[in-house]
Amino acid sequence: MKALIGLAAAAIVALTAGGIKAALPGTQTGPEPTEGATTQARVTHVVDGDTIRTETLGGRQLGRVRLLGIDAPEAAHPPEPAECYAEDATRLLEQLAPVGSTVELVTDTGQPNRDRYDRLLRYVDRSTNAGDVDVAGELLASGAARRYEAGPALAREESYSTAVDDAQDAGRGLWGRC
Repeated sequence: MKALIGLAAAAIVALTAGGIKAALPGTQTGPEPTEGATTQARVTHVVDGDTIRTETLGGRQLGRVRLLGIDAPEAAHPPEPAECYAEDATRLLEQLAPVGSTVELVTDTGQPNRDRYDRLLRYVDRSTNAGDVDVAGELLASGAARRYEAGPALAREESYSTAVDDAQDAGRGLWGRC
C-alpha cells in the first residue's frame, strides 16, 4: 500500500512539473513551431484575399497557395454573394503580391503541407525597396483578413495576433466596415 501511495505521489509530482500541461486543450504538445523550407516562386494569379497561384522561377506550376494563418472574406461563389470586404482584400493581396512578382514561400514545421482543398499552406514573403514584407501579416494589420484560428499554433503566432488586435482596436478594414 505504501508503495502504491508513493507511486501515486511521484506521478502527481511528475505531472505538475510540466507533463500535465501537454494534456490540456489548446496547449502546445510538441516542439515549438518554426519556419522551415523556403522556395522562391512567381505569382501567376491572385485568386482571392488569401489564395494565390504560383510557379517556380523555371516555370513549373506549383498550384494554389493558401496564406498561412489568415482567413480573408470569401469572394462571390454564385449564387452566394461576396462577403463584406472580400473585394478589398483581394485588391490588397494583388498589391502586396502582384502577378509576375517573386515571392518566398515558407513552410511552418507545425502546420500540414496542404489543406483539404489541396492548396499548399505557406507564409508568403516578398522583398521590396522598403524591405521584406510578410504578406499575410500586412493583410491582418490592414484589417483585410482575420486570424485563421483552427489547428496548431503558428511560428508567426505572436506577430499575427498583435496585427489583428491593432487592426480591431483601430477599426481598420473589415473591422470598421463589416
